[in-house]
Amino acid sequence: MNYSLLLLEVFRISYKLDWIQLKMAKRQVFVLIIVILTLAVYSCSTENDDKYSDGLKPGLHQPIRGPLNDDGYGLILATDDLSVGSHRIGFLAAGKTGVVNLPALEVAMYYLDADAGLVELQSGIEASYQEWPYGSRGLYTLQFEFANQGKHFLVATIIDENSMVQNMEISFDVSADTAAPKVGDKAVRSNSKTYKSVDNSTQLTTGSNYDRNLYKYSLAESINRQKPLVVVFASPAFCINAVCGPQVEMLSLLAEKFSSQADFIHVDLYEHPEKVQGDLSAALISNVVKEWRLPSNEWTFIIDGNGIITARFQGFATFGELESELSKLF
Repeated sequence: MNYSLLLLEVFRISYKLDWIQLKMAKRQVFVLIIVILTLAVYSCSTENDDKYSDGLKPGLHQPIRGPLNDDGYGLILATDDLSVGSHRIGFLAAGKTGVVNLPALEVAMYYLDADAGLVELQSGIEASYQEWPYGSRGLYTLQFEFANQGKHFLVATIIDENSMVQNMEISFDVSADTAAPKVGDKAVRSNSKTYKSVDNSTQLTTGSNYDRNLYKYSLAESINRQKPLVVVFASPAFCINAVCGPQVEMLSLLAEKFSSQADFIHVDLYEHPEKVQGDLSAALISNVVKEWRLPSNEWTFIIDGNGIITARFQGFATFGELESELSKLF
């Protein structure tokens, strides 16, 4: 990383403050300050750190949290398994009084280039609020095409209740490839558990609301049926971070509506759900989760009749988001 160029970028932007819009200037300076403050942290790690290893504990994964600004606003990133190409980005925005739930907010995306310094990729992007069930919280989502590997920054801007501009920033890495399967990949034909392959429902899920319809077929069997398929990887009893939600419940609702048109499968994160007693550090990750190389604890994939992944969601996805993508296959 050429840090001298980055510092020159600070002075370059500072010099132009009188010639650019105040809002844009504040946002760029805000990002540059955060970049400088975090360089030491990221210089200690390699750019090729693996996102997945056989010893990884997806159930213990915690999402990336951005720094709080002076007024206590900040972002939590739900989607950190990113690569060059088009991806759904999801993040939670929060202030001192709770979750930000405006219908939409404005986002700018930046890339930290080794030679050119901080490069604005796009500004004025609209991120839409996806409200979760029960109205407790929600994610802002957008689709973005990444052209480069390396460090990226997302800045979200809102006007708060006091008519003040609030900039919230978060940084993340974009790799050459994702850990988990991505859109366009062939789905892994795993022999996931079914209600016929176990003695009782506690061997299928840590959740208390058992829906037998989600365990009719293994992934391999369903893909061979050549029907659209929605699969959720989650452990309902251990949804313990800010971007995890009632995903299996959403899957059951989808199954109720589209059972004649698609298959719906739930795979728990843990190989022996019935043996998990709260000590997740000792719990065995499901072999199917390992086959899919999932680096975090809640995933949904939509698969077409040819066994190709057409959509993927890291973190919680609402019924509306899933229905919209699934309906494209009918």
